Amino acid sequence: MSAAPPPRAGALAGGTTGRGTFGGAGWLIGVALALVTVAFGLHVASLLSHRGSRAVGDGRHVESYGFSLAGLDVDRRLLVAGGMPRDGLPALTDPPVWTTGQADAATTRESKFLVPGDRVIGVRIGGQERAYPLRLLVWHEVVNDTLGGIAVAVTYNPLCDSAVAFRRERAGGTLEFGVSGLLYQSNLVLYDRASPPGRPSLWSQLLMRAIAGPAAGAALEPLAISVEPWSAWRRRWPETTVLAPDPRLAEQYRRDPYASYFGSDELRFPVAPLPPAEAYPLKTPVVAFGGSGGWTAVPLPAIAALARAAAAPTGRLREMWPALAYLPEASAVAVDDRRLPPGVAVAYASYFAWFATHRGDTTWVGEATGDGTAR
Repeated sequence: MSAAPPPRAGALAGGTTGRGTFGGAGWLIGVALALVTVAFGLHVASLLSHRGSRAVGDGRHVESYGFSLAGLDVDRRLLVAGGMPRDGLPALTDPPVWTTGQADAATTRESKFLVPGDRVIGVRIGGQERAYPLRLLVWHEVVNDTLGGIAVAVTYNPLCDSAVAFRRERAGGTLEFGVSGLLYQSNLVLYDRASPPGRPSLWSQLLMRAIAGPAAGAALEPLAISVEPWSAWRRRWPETTVLAPDPRLAEQYRRDPYASYFGSDELRFPVAPLPPAEAYPLKTPVVAFGGSGGWTAVPLPAIAALARAAAAPTGRLREMWPALAYLPEASAVAVDDRRLPPGVAVAYASYFAWFATHRGDTTWVGEATGDGTAR
């Protein structure tokens, strides 16, 4: 769960909720984010009332969400309520999809479903391609889907602009994920609706594993994805399908509740530790390549600099470089999985979130150091 931030939390040791880089304007930013919080919370409350759902979780206390924290293997102080109840954002399961023609037909002068510059998570598996528009995922965060005969979960968390897709198949069955209403490191915590009944486990999107419950410690298998403009994805994959909108949320899809949030470096939930202040702004986009054996993370400015200089990268990025396309008009990095080394997964996130969750298994490319140089 990621929307409806509570009042700004105090900093933990080794971390903070913001860098104070906006001086006297900081209180204005805080007011703007608070207004976003209220508006988003009202939308979600309306959705729950229309569905006749009884809310589980009071938005403030982790214990009210009914999850067992047995086996919790992360810092309890960083596991917090996200401001809304369990399933406050409705995860999708086996949703309808459209062809590009149907998506075009739904984009008119009066109703713009998907315009060329809209970002999508592009997934290609089993010989099929599918695009998941972020303007929809902001209101769902989790899509339990099947693509090319493979059960997948496509996940997005607006608080740290993180996109990760996983295989859902595990020994003993196929997982189905929901939005728990909790956050860890200001990042989405999922829960599974599979066995054993009534005993769901909690899973961290960016850690890519279960952090509490019967499955604690179990890992998810991430997939290669690309986050890029719809126009770029459909040009490369003209036969792609696209996640269809839920007509009940048509009004919500037209709104962007995070515009103010990404206009500052302010964070709304505890994160620790944060990356060095002299490196990049906290919300700088990062693309990460790897898997269980470790990751290589590249901030967007480093990719842009290499692309402008037409420079061949060295080190661990060299193998991945042929798969990358920097799109300056969209400030995006598209990934062509056909050109990746076998078995390499791809994830996207804000700098602060990837640093906090993967500092121990990541090699950074282009990270600024204390003297202003880059590694």
